[in-house]
Amino acid sequence: MPAMENQLYDVIIVGRGPVGLFLACELLLQDVSVLVVERRLAMGLGDLPETRACIVHARTQEILAARGLLPTFNKVSSKTNWWHYGILETRLQFGALDDETLENHVMFTPQSQTEEILLRRALELGVVVQLGAKVKSLDQSADEVTLRGSLIKDTNGDSIEEDFTVRGKYVVGCDGWRSSVRELAKFNWEQRDATHVMWSAEATPGVDMGPFNITKNDAGILIMCKMDVPSGRSRIACWTPSRNDLDATEPFTLEEFNQALTEITGRDNRLGNPKGLARFTNMSGYVTEYRKGRVFLGGDAAHRHLPAGGQGMNLGIQEVNNLAWKLGAVIRGEAPDTLLDTYGSERLSIAQGVVTNTTAQSLLFFAHTRPETAIRESLNKILEVPEANRKLALEISGLSHAYPAPLEMIRPEGWDALPKELSGKRAPDVKVRTTDGDEKYLHDFLKGGKWVQFVFSDRHSTGNVGVPAFVGRTEVVSVAEILGNWGGMYKGPHSQILIRPDGHFGFGKL
Repeated sequence: MPAMENQLYDVIIVGRGPVGLFLACELLLQDVSVLVVERRLAMGLGDLPETRACIVHARTQEILAARGLLPTFNKVSSKTNWWHYGILETRLQFGALDDETLENHVMFTPQSQTEEILLRRALELGVVVQLGAKVKSLDQSADEVTLRGSLIKDTNGDSIEEDFTVRGKYVVGCDGWRSSVRELAKFNWEQRDATHVMWSAEATPGVDMGPFNITKNDAGILIMCKMDVPSGRSRIACWTPSRNDLDATEPFTLEEFNQALTEITGRDNRLGNPKGLARFTNMSGYVTEYRKGRVFLGGDAAHRHLPAGGQGMNLGIQEVNNLAWKLGAVIRGEAPDTLLDTYGSERLSIAQGVVTNTTAQSLLFFAHTRPETAIRESLNKILEVPEANRKLALEISGLSHAYPAPLEMIRPEGWDALPKELSGKRAPDVKVRTTDGDEKYLHDFLKGGKWVQFVFSDRHSTGNVGVPAFVGRTEVVSVAEILGNWGGMYKGPHSQILIRPDGHFGFGKL
């Protein structure tokens, strides 16, 4: 790594999973230099299961659409308009959110495909990726962060280890729940110990288990998703009361796993072709801040929880979607350092909310005694109420997430904070007819990672119409009409509205 050691990168990302790769893509749209360092020795998943982190929720799909990536994901994914909450028999109806989003469904994409798509995009944009790099120390100064560690190279079948040093103006740890960056930078961590142990694996059933199999009975629970992957494997997780006190680190065999499924389903599912047999728990935790000087965390490095509803990867992608444009603005000298503090103030409470709702689902997952099953029965009835079902669907999908305060430190001159009912809310992905007669969606204007400035041609403006709010970083759109049924949030007295690069409402001009 000699050449890299002589360079000061704008941002160093530790971790090359979906969150780290998406962050790299986002930062490169901000015209900053990026180095990604990764412990794995190869670009692929290696021995890791290809279907892990396979659920992509609606808000993440909107973010992918806003960067032009969703059509590629659609080609390798399957979808359903429902999903579960705590394995309750009354499902969450994501299809009922068609008045809220184009992406009113849950998408299933194998992590192997997610990483391949994002890596291809990052390489096209010019990212530098260093494999086989294990970070061992981290030192901050007033102007930069220095990472040191060991670099493993494979030379003619022999592994050679050598020291490396790299420098960046900022470092972002996207290196999972065992994060070395979190430990080295001494982030505070609040943890709740595990109470239950689940089993998971990729395997090929020898009988038809359907595309989705979600079962909860006295014998235990089963969650199975079948995806179109080269291996033909399905993603399977289970829990049985009789196996709950086993050590989560203890290995187990495919035969033991199949026996557990037999107890739950009442038949031999004849599993074969296994990979990634592992146990996991409902241990939960999160950092109490997302920033330590010039070091930030994203994804599982900042939080851990039961993977109930498949929210973890989505949470991480949504986090770095928030962080990247802010880092870009500060690095380019266009925003004060205080903008970076808003990453934590906007995202920490959302992460805590995900930990809370997965903890609540944990009780529903493992309900076994009569009082616990009574809670399940009551919640099943509550979710039959459309308003309650919708509220949880919006939360799990990420569509209801909003930011509490306007970013006053970067408010452009002549612009105002939007009213409470708009400020910081997610901007609906409306179809727009421009004054040139074109019809496009909001996501089409967000593809460059810039602010989007809607100028409404039918409203009086007291300022200069169409002058970019942020010179060089604003896509100005002359709007003739908002089409469809989602335009309510765009109606009102403002002649212009600014939408942040992450797709949330920013500022307005009367």
